[in-house]
Amino acid sequence: MQPVVGIDVAKGCSVIQAFKKRNEPYGRMETLQHGEEGFERLGEVPSKLKEASGVEPVVVFEATEHYHRGLAGYLKRSGWIHYIINPLQAKRSKGTQLRKNENRCSRCLAYCRDVLPWGC
Repeated sequence: MQPVVGIDVAKGCSVIQAFKKRNEPYGRMETLQHGEEGFERLGEVPSKLKEASGVEPVVVFEATEHYHRGLAGYLKRSGWIHYIINPLQAKRSKGTQLRKNENRCSRCLAYCRDVLPWGC
């Protein structure tokens, strides 16, 4: 399984959680402000996860009106592999039995498991 960074995007800030393996969180859940400092901190999370796992992580988040656009731009410029999820599909996946715990990134991870070819 490829490591994943799940992001719950909202107006002005995002909540992120990294996962080394399925249902194995890496580090703590963090809230980051949308801006230069927050995005720089976000860039550190996949870097540390890559060092710990030895595999390039992917970043997964839902499309949220226009709030996700700055985040997507930063990830693209930084060269991180990222997937933008349709919120309706994520909600449908949330009801599956794939999720073990309740956290704000679980919808992204459940959908990630359904969509990505290697299955998160």
